[in-house]
Amino acid sequence: MIIWFIPFVAITWFVYFVRSNNLNNPLVGLIFISYLFFATNYTNFGLDLSFDIFRSLHRFIGVVCIGTLLLHLYKYKTNVFNDDISKLLLIFLLVLLMSIIGNDAYFQNYFHYVRNFVFISLIVLFVYYKVDTHDKLDELFKLISLATLLLSFFVLFEVLSNGVVPGGDRYHWGLNRSFLFYSNPNYLAIALLPGFTLLILSQNKYWQILSILVLVSIFATGSRAAELSVVFVLLLFIFKNMKQFNKVYLSIFIFAIISVTTLFFDKIVTNTSNNNTRIMFAKIVLNMFQDHPINGIGYGQFRKKFHHYIDEDMFLMGSREISDAFFANIENSIYKNMSQSNKEHLINHTSRKEKMTHNDLLTVIGELGLIGLAFLFFLFYKLYLELKKILLYSRENYFLSIGLICGSLIFSMFHNNLTSFVFWFILFIPFIMNRNYKKQLEE
Repeated sequence: MIIWFIPFVAITWFVYFVRSNNLNNPLVGLIFISYLFFATNYTNFGLDLSFDIFRSLHRFIGVVCIGTLLLHLYKYKTNVFNDDISKLLLIFLLVLLMSIIGNDAYFQNYFHYVRNFVFISLIVLFVYYKVDTHDKLDELFKLISLATLLLSFFVLFEVLSNGVVPGGDRYHWGLNRSFLFYSNPNYLAIALLPGFTLLILSQNKYWQILSILVLVSIFATGSRAAELSVVFVLLLFIFKNMKQFNKVYLSIFIFAIISVTTLFFDKIVTNTSNNNTRIMFAKIVLNMFQDHPINGIGYGQFRKKFHHYIDEDMFLMGSREISDAFFANIENSIYKNMSQSNKEHLINHTSRKEKMTHNDLLTVIGELGLIGLAFLFFLFYKLYLELKKILLYSRENYFLSIGLICGSLIFSMFHNNLTSFVFWFILFIPFIMNRNYKKQLEE
């Protein structure tokens, strides 16, 4: 039953946190708490409801944040187009809008994903305008770090309980991977990753020790993508502190990492068929790009149209998952003239055969084409300039920014993370830091 009460524990802790850490607007912290504990929480306490309680609450909190942003812009007569973040988000929105030109798009998916981007963009802007000092940003980082430790505590409880927690099939994902109330253990892993990075790259050695608890929790999810991100962050940590490391401290740290890796080795072993599937996704996207090089097949279209770009050679690669999905979709098109009741049944069956790219770079290439790639190059160029500026102000924040951004991007090479507001917030952290440095100097 404990899994049902985790969100209430989180809210209770958040209220306590806000009482002693009140620099930020409470909504700033609440939207991150919501991301960690509500956004992918399908717990409905056994009630047969037509909506998910916590996911609906997450959307409501997002709407309140957006309303607060609009009031802020009106009150202070803010011109959002003076900020680089607003310009970059607007440019990417234009890229999404251009992706539908000349394409026979499945509009329901297109509208859903474009609307989602507008929604998360406004939340990112809300955080950007409200976290306008270094102290506020440090307080937000503190909240994310401590909330991640709280979430990790429940993961460890689940691990020690051998995964036997009411409210879900603990073996659905194989190898008894931990995922609490999340629909997918990979989502839990990426939720833990920013907090781990903040803890390990902190100047507080006590926090660095606590990061081992989060490390154990990430490995317990069995997410290889997050584990690769963790390896990068750990190497960055060692490189950053190489001259300061005490040999005994370094030995203990390395021993802890090896122990965690050994303990969860069964969750790290590579799945060959899964690798074949990912290779096939790349080949499918290449075929999409060849047919639609300029603006792709349209944002949000891969999941519905991937089977049109499967060629004969791909079947020889032996991916049962892709083959089954292909024939399910072909069957759907063959029987398009069946009765309405049977259509609904088949649509429900086929929806389980929709596929995602599991790679944000592939999403951009296949769905947005050269225009999308051009935006990526421009975005990374702007990030490079901002990171250079940060290094002039603070070496600590320079490495922290690199750890957060690269950890998130590594994960995005194996899963779809583009639709999360935290993904964009992390990308824009250097912009926020430099804005705050500039503001501080002007004062």
